[in-house]
Amino acid sequence: MIITLASSKGGVGKSTITGCLAGVWAADGNTVHIVDLDNNRTVSRWFADAARRPDGITVSTPDPTGLTEHLADLAATTAPDLVLIDVAGTYERALTVAVARAHLTLIPAAPTEADIYEAARVARHITSVFQAFGREPLFRLLLNRVQPLASGAQLYATLEIVRLKLPRLKTRIHQRAAYEELGLSGLPPHFADLKRPTVAKAVEELDAVRADIEELLKSHQTEALEGVA
Repeated sequence: MIITLASSKGGVGKSTITGCLAGVWAADGNTVHIVDLDNNRTVSRWFADAARRPDGITVSTPDPTGLTEHLADLAATTAPDLVLIDVAGTYERALTVAVARAHLTLIPAAPTEADIYEAARVARHITSVFQAFGREPLFRLLLNRVQPLASGAQLYATLEIVRLKLPRLKTRIHQRAAYEELGLSGLPPHFADLKRPTVAKAVEELDAVRADIEELLKSHQTEALEGVA
């Protein structure tokens, strides 16, 4: 399975979510490979120390222009259970390949006008890519860094999502220390101290995101089979 995480805007937490989702699947014994195409190489830096990196998680930083060949090589050699592609919207060619090869594309965005605006741009690009192949796109907005107390700005962002008809996952990722600590410890919440409330709540949210993803992919597969029949 391939999941692409894409954004044309920095600071939305794309790399954090990538690393955290890797932990969700790896904690269940799955092999997860992260393809880090972000120009800051953030997630690969966080997982650079093999001694503390959780078992089952590997990372590569290929040239964005060679993404097609890199994915083919992964499939032919290590064949991980899950591939997560962290790609910036500035790499248009790599973004196109990443979303075309993915079973699902997630567009992380905080509930702000700027993030929702950029998310809509990425959504339009994804739609155009799939239309070129005569296919229906499968992508979802993933609301991230949601504050526990709703503000007027968050309400406006929610209304914008509805107005722009951006499909989103049901689960929202809240602002929590456990997510930010990934960059310091190199440990996703599922591999951190579960006795800490912030970690336990993060794990609960991430498990809900996984459930959303699996339900969505199952439903999409069923619809595809019915379409063939």
